[in-house]
Amino acid sequence: MGYEVDFFPVTTGGAAVAVRWGAPGNYRLLVYDGGTADSGEQLIAHVETHCMSSHVDCVVSSHPGRKHAEGLCLVLERLSVGELWMHRPWTHVEDAAGLRKSMPAAHRLEQLALARKIPIYEPFQGAVIGPFTVLSPRRQWYLDALLPAFGTHGQRMAGSALADMARWARLGAAAMGSRWDFEPLPRAAATSAENDASAVLYGEFEGRGVLLTGNAGIQSLSDACAFAERLGIGLQQSLRFMQVPGHGKPDHLSSRVLDRIAGAPQREDPRLHAKSAFISTGRDTSPLTYKIVADALRRRGVISFATQGAQLHHGHEMPDRGWLPAGAVGAGA
Repeated sequence: MGYEVDFFPVTTGGAAVAVRWGAPGNYRLLVYDGGTADSGEQLIAHVETHCMSSHVDCVVSSHPGRKHAEGLCLVLERLSVGELWMHRPWTHVEDAAGLRKSMPAAHRLEQLALARKIPIYEPFQGAVIGPFTVLSPRRQWYLDALLPAFGTHGQRMAGSALADMARWARLGAAAMGSRWDFEPLPRAAATSAENDASAVLYGEFEGRGVLLTGNAGIQSLSDACAFAERLGIGLQQSLRFMQVPGHGKPDHLSSRVLDRIAGAPQREDPRLHAKSAFISTGRDTSPLTYKIVADALRRRGVISFATQGAQLHHGHEMPDRGWLPAGAVGAGA
C-alpha cells in the first residue's frame, strides 16, 4: 500500500500536514494540523487539485494551539470531514468558559464540528485513527498533570525563552552540534503542558513507519516510545519518516528519546539515508534554530528537511509528481 506525506508552508509558525494512503480509486486522507489560515488555504487547494477530492476522512488537531488549529477551521468549513480528533480540555474542568476563551481556534473547531454533525473524539493513548495509533498522551496523565498546568508555562517562557534560544543559537553558530562526538541536547523536559498534550501518532504502511509528533516534548515522546515498545513496535527498525517536534527547537528532544525513536548514533555519516524527517519552519527562520536537532538526527541515519516557505513531500509507491529533491539540513548536508 502506497502512502505520501505533505508538509505545507507556515508563515508565522504552526504546522499543516496531510497524509494520503491507498491505491488509485481507493485513496484515503488524514489531515494532521492545519497551521494558520494561510496554511489552511494551501492545504485545501492541495486536497482539491492534487488529491482531486473534497473529502477528508480524518482530521486531527494535535493540540489546541492557534497556529495549529486555525487552518483546520477552514478545512471543516469548506471540505466534508468524516471525523474530528481533538482534545476538548474545557469538558474536563469547572471553568469551562475561561478555558474556551483562552483557546478560541480550538473552541471554534469544536463548534464547527458540532454544527456539521461531525463526530468528535479525543486522541488519547491507544486510540486508532485510520492507519495510525495514538502513542501519547495517556488519558490519566493528561487529566491529572497536563490539564491543571495549562497556561502556567507562559510565565517561565517569558523569562527564559529568549535565553534558551540564544544558547542554542550560540551552540549552532559555533558548529558544536556538527561534531560527531558531541550532542548538546537537553535531558529534562522544558515544554509547556499544552505542547506535551500533543497527540503523537504512529502508523505503518507495509512495514514503513510514519511518526507525527506535533509540539510534543521529551516526557510525551518518552511515553510514546514506552507505549510503542509495549505494543511490540520497533520504531528504530520500522521508522521511515518522522515529524520533528516543536519546529526543530532542541528543548523538545533529548539524545535518549532520539535513540529510542531512530536508533543509536552511528560511527560515521552514512552515504545513504533510509529515514527522513520534516521540520515545519517559517520562511525567514534561521537554520541555527533547528541545526542542532538536524545534526543529532543525521548521526542516527535520519536526513532532515525544513519547509522554510516551501511544500515538502515524502512518499512511497505513489504517483510521481516530478518534483525536484529538496535540500537537506544538518551536518554534512
